[in-house]
Amino acid sequence: MSTPGPLTPTRELTFRSGSETLYGEWFAAPAPQGVALVVHGYAEHCGRYREVAHVLVAAGYAVLSFDLRGHGRSTGRRGHVQRFTEYLDDLDAARAEADRLGAEIAAPAKRVLVAHSMGCLVALRALTDEQRRFDVAGAVLVSPFLALKLSVSPIKRAAARALSRVVPALAMANELRVEDLTHDPAKRAERLADTLCNSVATARWFTEATAAQADVRAGAARVVVPTLWLIAADDAIADATVAVEVARRVPRAEHALLAGHCHEVFNELERGAAFERVVAFLARV
Repeated sequence: MSTPGPLTPTRELTFRSGSETLYGEWFAAPAPQGVALVVHGYAEHCGRYREVAHVLVAAGYAVLSFDLRGHGRSTGRRGHVQRFTEYLDDLDAARAEADRLGAEIAAPAKRVLVAHSMGCLVALRALTDEQRRFDVAGAVLVSPFLALKLSVSPIKRAAARALSRVVPALAMANELRVEDLTHDPAKRAERLADTLCNSVATARWFTEATAAQADVRAGAARVVVPTLWLIAADDAIADATVAVEVARRVPRAEHALLAGHCHEVFNELERGAAFERVVAFLARV
């Protein structure tokens, strides 16, 4: 598949999640077969997924992408949550908004998730939570952030755990390098110029994300919907080995280890092949 380029949103909107206001982008589709909910990764925002939206609309899905709290155009302290479940609240709010928008265009009730990196952690945490019962027909999980591959010193890890209790909102540089995201020079330049991305993580975010990763690894067998895992073999941020191990324990999971791919599979030079896998999977769910 050739890369289609970004798609202009049909509508830009805001909606509430608790005390926060979330920003979203809606992409209508002619005679849609369902609605796709797109969940971005850490330190970025939904505007970076307009090319993905183009692919999904062409595949027959209306699309809602949105900024999690503390990201992009949504409110909230940058790079911070008090509890990881706040992201699950955001996902619930986005699901309700997607259902409302889908009803406006008479879209079928079929709902799918497409998530990247920390967005996968949010999606999987919701799918393993028996209390929430997050209802989707299937989920695409790209570079799942289930363990950190990026080197963080033991001293910094220990400091984050201590500070999470006493100064939870203390922000530290997240140490992400654009060279670790993609091989595509144009996409690297876009990322460097993108003022809506952030460069910090708070101590509480670190401990909450770490706990959520442990929850997902322990509860992998509770993910009962079909899932497609696209795992970047050369990922320097999320540990691909852990993602493969977890995927193998998830019922009805398909996984592919993509050689020569950095963390942002959907922004890689060969992203057309990844898009083809996504479209083929969604045609089966």
